[in-house]
Parts: sequence; C-alpha cells; structure tokens
Amino acid sequence: MALLALSFMWSGRMRMPAFPLWIAYATSLLHFAGGSLGAPDQGPGPFCFNGMQPGEWLCADGVNGMYHVHIWWDKVVHGMNSASAAIAWSFAWRRISNHNGWKLSSRMIAIICFSLTAALGMGYEIYEFFGKVFFYTIDQGGYDNTVTDLVSNSVGALVGVTFAFYYDPLNEKAPSVNASPLPWQASLTLIATLPLMIVAILLSLDMMLLNGALILLSLDMMPLIGLLDETKYDRVGQVLLGTVLVSILLVAARFVQQSQMKTQVREEE
Repeated sequence: MALLALSFMWSGRMRMPAFPLWIAYATSLLHFAGGSLGAPDQGPGPFCFNGMQPGEWLCADGVNGMYHVHIWWDKVVHGMNSASAAIAWSFAWRRISNHNGWKLSSRMIAIICFSLTAALGMGYEIYEFFGKVFFYTIDQGGYDNTVTDLVSNSVGALVGVTFAFYYDPLNEKAPSVNASPLPWQASLTLIATLPLMIVAILLSLDMMLLNGALILLSLDMMPLIGLLDETKYDRVGQVLLGTVLVSILLVAARFVQQSQMKTQVREEE
C-alpha cells in the first residue's frame, strides 16, 4: 500500500513532502508491530525472554500483542495516523487550490483538513462497531476504547493541520481571505464531514470532562450495571451511524440544490 501511494503521488503532479510520508510509514509499522509482537493464540509472545512478563519491554501476550498490554500503544497509533493524514491532506489541498485558482486561505484549508481527518477517524470507529456488533470479527470495541480513539484522532488531526499551517512554504503566499463563494469541492467536503467532526469532538469532551454523562443521560438502562459499558458502546455506535446518515442526507441535499441551480441557469439562458 505504501509503495502504491508513493508511486501514485510521485508519478503525477501532486508531489507530497517526505515528512508526512515518513509519519504514515512509522504509523503503519507501529500498527502491525503492535499485533505481531503477541502470540498466535494465548500465552507469551516471541519477545518474552528470561521470564519477562507481558508489559515489560517488547514482551506481550495474546493475539493483539501490545494493544492489550500497553493501552497507550493504540492511542499513539491513532494519533500519529491522524497527524500524518492531516498533514498530507493540507499539502494536497493547498496545491490543488493553487492549481485550480480557488484562492483558499490557509485557515480555511486547516478547517477543511481537520474536519476531513476527524471524519475519517470516526469512519474507522464505525468500521470497528460493525465488526464487533454484526460480524464478531473485531475485539477492539467498547465505549472507553472507541471514545479515547476519537480523542486521539482529534488531537492528531489538530497537531497535523497546525504543523502544515506553519510548515508549508506555499502558505506564505496564500490569500488571507477566501474567494466567495467557496468552490463546490470545498463546500461539499465541509457539508459531508462537519457533522462527523462535531459529534467526534462532543463525544470526546463528554468523556474527558463529564465521564460520559451525556451518554448515560440518553440511556434508560441504569439497572443493568454489569452491561453498562456494552450499553454505552451500543449507544455511541448508534450516534455514529446516525451522524453518518445525517451527512449522507446533507450531501444529497447539496447535490439536489446544485442540480436545481444548473437547471435554473439553463432556463434563464
């Protein structure tokens, strides 16, 4: 996948700088190494020497390796992945904007790329929700895991767009004010991703500041204390899926509006 991405970007006009590519490559290594350091089924992994216990250095157990013995491993991977994606998106949008004469300001590109990266991170959590609830193929579900992943994704996206904002040399000549109206590609991206980004931030703040109080208030199943985490996770999954539906409806409405505008222009001509 890395070779295909490099070939695609370097054979065309959109040449990405090496830095975000190295971050993405390091993220991929951490992701696969985190699971590869574990055991095929149960018991100690291949790097448990001289009586090491899981959690010591590279010693891990179980099929998910470091993801189970070092909780922070998963968060680092999510944060780095979002950071690299945000940097790459920011560089790409700046160059596409300059090439097409869109005259997007650096702040607008930062907003678009933060929203887009956060939305993609939420998409992965929805993928995990489907795998856990419908296909029983993923064991990375749960309220705490999902929402802390959203926190890591949001922080990584913020770090990435901030870095690109100051690092990209083309931003020095970027306009300080956007051309009005925004090009339809930019407005459509915002329409599709803003609901996902907003919900991801709300869920993150709810967990960090209120310990999930908003999710608990939406549940009428408090007697089921033993199933509380699973119930909270189901509700979060429902919120994520509902947000995706809202985004799809907004995008469809935007396409209908654009079609009507084109029809009106033709009739006037």
